[in-house]
Formats: sequence, C-alpha cells, structure tokens
Amino acid sequence: MNALRSDMFCPEVQSPPSVLLDRRRVSGQIHRPLSPLLLSLALGLAGSIVFVETASARTILDMLFGPRQVYREPTDRLIDDGRRRYRAPKNRTMKRASRPRPTSPDRAPSVAQPAIPEKLPDAKTVLVVGDFMAGNLAEGLDAAFVDSPGVRVVDKADGSSGFVRADHHDWPASIGGLIEAEKPAVVVIMVGANDRQQMAGQTLLTDEWTKEYQVRIGAFLEAVKKTGNPVVWVGQPAFKSKSITDDVLAFNELYRNATEKADGTFVDVWDGFVDQNGNFTLSGFDISGQTARLRNNDGIGLTMAGKRKLAFYVEKPLRQMLGSATSPEIAAIKPGAPVQALPGTPQPPVKVDRLAPISLNDPELDGGTDLLGGAPRPVSVTEKSARDKLVIDGVAPDSQPGRVNDFSWPRKPEEPPTTGAVR
Repeated sequence: MNALRSDMFCPEVQSPPSVLLDRRRVSGQIHRPLSPLLLSLALGLAGSIVFVETASARTILDMLFGPRQVYREPTDRLIDDGRRRYRAPKNRTMKRASRPRPTSPDRAPSVAQPAIPEKLPDAKTVLVVGDFMAGNLAEGLDAAFVDSPGVRVVDKADGSSGFVRADHHDWPASIGGLIEAEKPAVVVIMVGANDRQQMAGQTLLTDEWTKEYQVRIGAFLEAVKKTGNPVVWVGQPAFKSKSITDDVLAFNELYRNATEKADGTFVDVWDGFVDQNGNFTLSGFDISGQTARLRNNDGIGLTMAGKRKLAFYVEKPLRQMLGSATSPEIAAIKPGAPVQALPGTPQPPVKVDRLAPISLNDPELDGGTDLLGGAPRPVSVTEKSARDKLVIDGVAPDSQPGRVNDFSWPRKPEEPPTTGAVR
C-alpha cells in the first residue's frame, strides 16, 4: 500500500530502486513514504480544489483558457470605497435651449392661417331649417362658403323638430316669419330623421299616415313659394339601423316628388354615405377623395368630414342660384349695391398649330373611298397598291411634312390642310 501511494506522488519511483537510493544518498534527501493519515488529507484537499475550480468554470473555454475577465464600465456617480459616496458629474451641463432641434416630417413648421374674410353687409343669406341633420348641414355649408364674403349661412334648425310633431315646432306655420326676418336668397331644408312615429293616431307609413305627411310637406313648400324664394330640399342619408334606413328611404321619395312638383331642387346625398354595395358605412371618401371617417359611432351623427361632404352635394345648386356672390374675389362697394364679381383679365387667344389629320376614307391604302366591306378601286395588274408596296416590296409610302415619319432633310414646307378635312 505504501509503495503504491509513493508511486502516485513521487515520479522518481519509476527508476530502479538501487539508482533511486543512490540519488537520495547523494542529494542528502531520503523520501519516506507518506502515512495513511496524511495521504487521506491530501486527497480530500485535492478534491475540494478540483470541485471549486469546476464550479467556477462556466464553459469549456473557461476550463481551457482560464476564467473570463468581466469588463465593468467606470462610473463617476458611485465610488465603491466601502461607504458608497455620491460624486457629482464633471461639468456636464447641457445647453438644451441652444441646440436646434431637427425638424420632424410629422411636425411641420406652423404656417400662419389666412384671415377669414368678413361677410359683406349685403351678402346673400342661405337659410337652413330642419332637424339635427339640418344643423350638421349648416356647419358644412358654413365651411364651404367661408371664403365667400358675399354668402352668409344662417342656421335656424331645431334638432328635435319634424313634420309629425307639430306641437313642438310647426314648420309650415313658422317658415314665413323666418323668411321675413332673415330675407334669404334661398331656403334649404333637411328634415325627416325624427318623423318615424305615429301621426294623428295612424301607424308609420300606412296609407293614411302617408297622405297626412304629404299634406304637411305640401303646406311647407307652398309657404316658401309664396315668398318667391327658391327652395332646396336635401334628402336623408343612410343610417346604421336597418329600420331607420328603410324608413328614410321611403321619406326621400316623398320629398323628391313634392319638391319637383313645387319647382324646387331636390338633392340626393344617398350615394355619398353608403359603400359600393349600397350598405351603410362609417367611413368613405371625403371631398378631396381621401378615405375618412364620415359618421359617428352611433351611426347617426356626422363627423366634420361628413358634414363637409354633405354640404358638398348642396354647394353646386347653391352656387348656381347665388351666382357671382359665391366668388371669393368680389368688390366691396357701397352698402346696398349689388354684389359683383371682379372682372377677369382677358387672355389672348392661344395659337395652335394644326396638321392635316389622317384620312379614314382609305383604310386599306388602296385608293378606295369606302370603309371596310366596300369595294376598293380597281387597280391594274402592273400597278401595285401602297399596301402591297409596303408589305411585299418593303417600300413605305411617301411621308407628309410635319408627320412623325417625315425624316427628310432639309425639312419640306408644310402643306395647308385640304378643304373638308376631318378635324
């Protein structure tokens, strides 16, 4: 046992015993075999060292090349000297106010908005009446004519009104007084969203209900016609509720028929607030062709883009009725004088150089005067048509001056067009 342990710790025991004894005697050192107790302690200590080294090594590379050195950034805020004191940074005061901020594409520089022109004292008035949809229309018309000093939009809509509840607001009886007070140039009405209810004990859209409703529509139009003012009736758009949509669709037909009989103008806005399948939609194209939100989440009210689109349909007939008053460039003359548009600067006529067009009387290039199916002019055997010369002989017909296939040089003078040429 002692000899085996001596071989493990003393490499010299690999030599013959006699030679080993002589070396020890010469050097004056004689190795004695270790005792079992010391050998056990040595093995335990070696095992603990190997265990510590194994535990500290994280990867095989650490075992082969030693533990990695972890780099830690120096900090000037905390100094670990056993007391962890705070040290203020060294001269790091940043002058943020003096540094120019980069311009972001989302943050465009503020541009001064043009001033809204004041309305002229003799501006023509557009009187808007009806229910809450008429109030939305008035906002859109106000935005449409904001740059027209000669047009003023007056909103006299009652959000809860209609033709059914005459006890709340009787439009046929009150419209005459409003016209006398405001003296409008045109009356615009949009009503019907609140009329889906019983009237005079009759159920909605029955024959008796429809007859009574038509009577009230006619009374309103007759009251406006007596004043001599033109009337523009705006139809209702689609709504989110299917039942409301079906009812107002029937109302619009009643409004259209009554308005046309009274020589008024009916404006249909239905297609502007439905999708390509004719169904209600919250979003759609605005007046600039961009997709925008047109209706509120309740499917009834209109957003600002929807109000402006609603007014877009009414804007065209109003501009025809109001004439030059809708122009942004009008002359502010004496109060009471008619509104006139500024005369435009006459432009000289533009000279256009015209060339003789290609005749369609000879599509086959054979001298015939008939179109396809007609009999061509007879050609002699020795004479070839222009088509045969091009296809068989490869000879192109002579080009006319000014055409794209005229490559002659110097340029030939252009021939005047023949009389009766197609233009």
